Amino acid sequence: MRLYQYNTNLKQRISSFFLPILFLLMSFNAVALSRDAQISLLTQDAGDEMYAYFGHTAIRIKDDSLNIDQVYNYGTFDFNTPNFYIKFIRGDLDYCLSIDDFDYFVYFSSETKRTIHEQVLNLTYEEKVNMVTLLETCYTTSARYYRYDFLKNNCATKIRDIIEDATNKRIDFDESGFKGKTFRQLLKPFVSKNYWIEFGINIAMGMETDKLATPSDYMFLPVYIYDFLDGSEYEQKSVILLDASPKTEKGFNFSYLSPWLIVLLLIGLSFIPKTRKPLLYFVSIIFTLLGLLLLFMDLYSLHPAIGSNLNTLWTLPAIVLILFRKRKFNDYLKLAYILIIVLFIALQTILPQQLSFTFIPWMIMLLVVSLLDLEIIKKAIKP
Repeated sequence: MRLYQYNTNLKQRISSFFLPILFLLMSFNAVALSRDAQISLLTQDAGDEMYAYFGHTAIRIKDDSLNIDQVYNYGTFDFNTPNFYIKFIRGDLDYCLSIDDFDYFVYFSSETKRTIHEQVLNLTYEEKVNMVTLLETCYTTSARYYRYDFLKNNCATKIRDIIEDATNKRIDFDESGFKGKTFRQLLKPFVSKNYWIEFGINIAMGMETDKLATPSDYMFLPVYIYDFLDGSEYEQKSVILLDASPKTEKGFNFSYLSPWLIVLLLIGLSFIPKTRKPLLYFVSIIFTLLGLLLLFMDLYSLHPAIGSNLNTLWTLPAIVLILFRKRKFNDYLKLAYILIIVLFIALQTILPQQLSFTFIPWMIMLLVVSLLDLEIIKKAIKP
């Protein structure tokens, strides 16, 4: 989903101001477009920046007789919003519908090296009028602003809803036939470009992400709207407007090797008596802080995808590795922590939250470091 900052281009501001007025004036005659007007779905390929990992979708209204060529984009937010980053993290940030000049949309895609696919929709004249009416009503009222939800209410799902409403569900995305995957599984191909991105997203997302997506839910990712329409009776024609995406580099992704190298180094240090204790404190503090962050996000954030996160169960208890070290039951606490990690892995078919493969190296490290700090193990390996 492409997130746009408000465009300050003078031409864009003028066209965005006058176009709603033009449509409003025409609506009094119940005609918003000429019969030759085209309405298209624009789909941007995923980009290299994290905000662009999932692609973007928008609607293009093109009417040569009225000199209209505009792009309606639900992925807009304002960086000048007070407490922007706090609201973004909390899920309390409003997004809105904006109108972009088509040439600017293409220019921006070219600058960010993102291919644009256009699918001209096969709509009746009445459906075209409905589409414009819905978009303009949204743009000129408070409905323009909406509370962003990554899985359920984003720039792609808004387009899905507009298309269904304008066609009175003649185009029904529930009939897509997509099924059998959870939201997390749907996200995996998009986040697997980089280990650390995949780890971060999977560690932050909770049980909501592991629910099965309905056929309509698939449309939270722009590519599935494109795939549903591609070659269907609802598509009049399909073209690549801009071929700008860089070629995908083939070969081994070294970012997925880096965590294993780090873990092997840390495990090696844990076998050295002089470095074992400092390493134990370091590992414990890192994962305890991670657990506290996840707990804070779970309690503070309004994002449903972040809530009810079971990853807190195996990260936050890392504090027991350095807790009550002078007490006799310290080994029992460490054994309990080891058991939690083992059960988290062993009960994956039962737990309502999927274990990401990206967690495995860190879980192995925590198990080894915890075992090596048990008194019985320390005595056994003591030189």
